[in-house]
Amino acid sequence: MSLWVVITIFFAYHLQFLKADFEFEKFFPLDDPDITFYEKHLSHFGYDNDYLLIILENNNGVFRQDFLQKIAQLTASIRSEEGVIQVGSPLDFQQPIKAPLGVTLVPLIHLENQELYPQDSARMFAHPIYRHFFGIDGRSLLVQVTHQHFEDPVSADLLVNNLNQLLTQEHFDHYRLAGKLVAQKAFIGYIQSDFILFLASALVVSFLLLILVFRSVKVSLMPYLISVTSLIWLLGLMALLGQTITILGSLIPPVILFVSTSDAIHLINAFRAGEQPDFITRLKTAIHKVLTPTFLTSVTTAIGFFSLVTIDTEPIRFLGMFCGIGIMVSFIITFAFGPLLIHQSYPPRKPGTATRYLAIWVIRHYRVVLAGTTLLVILSVAGLYLLKTDARLLDDLPADSEVRQDFEFVDTHYGGSKPWEMAYWPKDPDRSIWEEEVMREAHKIHQYLLKEYPMERLWSPVTFAMYGHQMINGGSSSAFEMPDTQNYHRAIRTVRPYTRKPEVPSLIGKNEHYARFTGFIPEFGSFETIQKDQELLSYLEAHINHDVIEYRLTGTTYLIDKSHGMLSANLMRGLLIAISVISLILGIYFRSLKILLISLIPNIIPLLATAGYMGLAGISLKLTTSIIFAVAFGIAVDDTIHFISVYRRQKARNRIYRMINTFQTAGKAMSITTLVIVSGFVLFLFSSFGATYYLGLFLSLSLTIALIIDLTLLPLLLHFTENKNSL
Repeated sequence: MSLWVVITIFFAYHLQFLKADFEFEKFFPLDDPDITFYEKHLSHFGYDNDYLLIILENNNGVFRQDFLQKIAQLTASIRSEEGVIQVGSPLDFQQPIKAPLGVTLVPLIHLENQELYPQDSARMFAHPIYRHFFGIDGRSLLVQVTHQHFEDPVSADLLVNNLNQLLTQEHFDHYRLAGKLVAQKAFIGYIQSDFILFLASALVVSFLLLILVFRSVKVSLMPYLISVTSLIWLLGLMALLGQTITILGSLIPPVILFVSTSDAIHLINAFRAGEQPDFITRLKTAIHKVLTPTFLTSVTTAIGFFSLVTIDTEPIRFLGMFCGIGIMVSFIITFAFGPLLIHQSYPPRKPGTATRYLAIWVIRHYRVVLAGTTLLVILSVAGLYLLKTDARLLDDLPADSEVRQDFEFVDTHYGGSKPWEMAYWPKDPDRSIWEEEVMREAHKIHQYLLKEYPMERLWSPVTFAMYGHQMINGGSSSAFEMPDTQNYHRAIRTVRPYTRKPEVPSLIGKNEHYARFTGFIPEFGSFETIQKDQELLSYLEAHINHDVIEYRLTGTTYLIDKSHGMLSANLMRGLLIAISVISLILGIYFRSLKILLISLIPNIIPLLATAGYMGLAGISLKLTTSIIFAVAFGIAVDDTIHFISVYRRQKARNRIYRMINTFQTAGKAMSITTLVIVSGFVLFLFSSFGATYYLGLFLSLSLTIALIIDLTLLPLLLHFTENKNSL
């Protein structure tokens, strides 16, 4: 007992060092060639999502001097903020125009001369590049802030908070902020609030449920202390290892608190069912009865979580690894320290009549059970065909979230908030990006992206070439186009000196052999974006001269969408691994291929039903909901193991009596553990965070269906396969 207390205090001390974290980069696929390429791409241009988009609104229109002056003051203040690299505002734009005496820089907005505002606005809204810095209704404009890459969320939050303070001080009619740091801050906020909410709720609800089930505070105390200890040890271990709570890590407390009670509940039920008068003998007998089955159920549940490691995304691997560890820690605590908490005064368990009636009903109405199961499978298969993989990361935020609404505003009024990138380079390493043949091949890509993808706020070396043509034609917006062969070299010579200026987007690598297309797209969803990327690649395959240039999709949006695109394959791989390993364990334990197959059927049906429901309800599969299948299988198979184990231990000759006795012992314990576990996942339904809500919904659904199948179909499978002529 002293050892237990000392270890618990040790891990509890380290809880103060546990912090929340969220980075979009952690959703990238791991161990992937595209990651290696992206890391090389970063050495040329840096991260494509290190920006903040500030939308400033003025109800009377943007071309008002007082409004523009406030923007000038704001941008000057932002430039002095730590971590800011560059601020791009329409007020800072200058248009170089080629004149007989050289190049003249003409401001696009004459801030101090209101008489020129009509001309300035006409020039801005007519230009293919400049017009995208203004809202479609003419009442807002965009300021883009490029910042350093923050590894520390505290520093990132400081910049966002400082910007909000500056924006508030200027008293704009309204302002909006969009960008990775804003979304990251929102996600971390929900992670922290969910973590605290679920931890507090789970601590209270789990204890109340145990009291309700056992109708005794004394009896309830043992499984409750086991689950709380398991959670403290696990979270303390995470803090000791320097781990942080990620987007899915907030689910760990309720998962461990509720799932870890299962072993203790089975141990208590076995003890209370014992008839030995001696306390020690009764306790030893109870441990002997449940030790092996509970060890198997702990292993199978842990395997369900560990199988998530096969999904190439860090937050999912994190959840799978530590939940699996937590389950095994709970098993060790249950049987190492749990018996010390069991008191000889625990009241004996009385056989329930409800489970007896249920057993008789199932056997008598087997046709109803089989028909209902068949109908469920048919509907599930139909829904499965409608299930698709799609993700909109910000959909996890509530619909009334200010952050989500700001991103949607940028998507609607400014063509998109998500960065998009493609790298390209001449196939011949001795050729330059500036060579005309290379540029004309790039122009095909540029035009496709503008017109067919479509994409706005698009920049590439082709933009420079078109800008050069505009410069040598007096700065007319109509001249912003690809120069013909006769004017190409003159346009390039004119524009080239300006492409290295700090305020100009970095589009060409230092060796001038590597370049990029960079732009913004709306939140199409991963499914549609992947389709658009595939259509682009098909077009390029047919129309680009591959002897001149080579290209490759890259960037944060592409990598996250690729993770979602690989989701189905990764999900099936993880689930098959979990099923295979668990099947091997069950085969060894039961020593019967027939029993092995019987045990798998009731646990595959709930997964099929959950996937079918998702398809019929139009709920897409994505990274944060993909974990439910392996986890549900690992948890649900526990009840099957206990039911079959108890059934095989029955000594009554009459098979009906054996089934009734099994229902009265294992059936009651299964119902209790499922009630406790499902109640834990039901708590997730109170989250306003989409990922948490859907996990709670689908895990509760799948485990409830699993219990129903285990108490209806499983008994019939055992009954019929043992004696075909019994009914």
